[in-house]
Amino acid sequence: MWRWRHLVVGLTVGAAVLVALSVLRPAPDSGVEVLVAARPVSSGAVLTEADLERRTVPAGAVPEEGLAGDEVVGARAAIALETGTVLTTSMTSAALAAGLSPAERVVQVPVDVGAELAVPGARVDLVAPPALGAGDPGAGGDAVVGSGARVLLRQTEETDNSWTSGTKVTLITLAVPAEQATLIVAAAARGSLGIILSP
Repeated sequence: MWRWRHLVVGLTVGAAVLVALSVLRPAPDSGVEVLVAARPVSSGAVLTEADLERRTVPAGAVPEEGLAGDEVVGARAAIALETGTVLTTSMTSAALAAGLSPAERVVQVPVDVGAELAVPGARVDLVAPPALGAGDPGAGGDAVVGSGARVLLRQTEETDNSWTSGTKVTLITLAVPAEQATLIVAAAARGSLGIILSP
């Protein structure tokens, strides 16, 4: 009888400990469903449904704001994305105009010289070669047509016209001061520009 009493007391204490532990243990994190990169995506690539997948991740691993949704399909990746990267709108071209001030405009220009300097967020100056037929060839040189432009996106594309088929061109999307936008676009219409990293 005495032995049974010890057994009952032991079982009761054990059950009480288990109940206390289950109450004190925090509830498991159910996680948050987010859009992630299903495979590596290079900067400037168009995002397709095959590049993305939905995944549930711990709430602590999720940015507080700016989570991307299905609207980013068809947009371009603003940065290189590794497999499993939680997508935010700032990582895609869908957000290019979101951070513009009223005094800025978005332009896209081909760049030959210095294209590797054009990482998103960098500030650059734009240099154009002299216009064809613009006076004495020895009189003038390259001209700065824009300064302090903010790089939004860099992408490389193949040209498909009959003269330059298969040639790769680097296109840089920039936020520029409104008063410089027309001059920059006009210079880019004559040919590729060069860029200089500015402070």
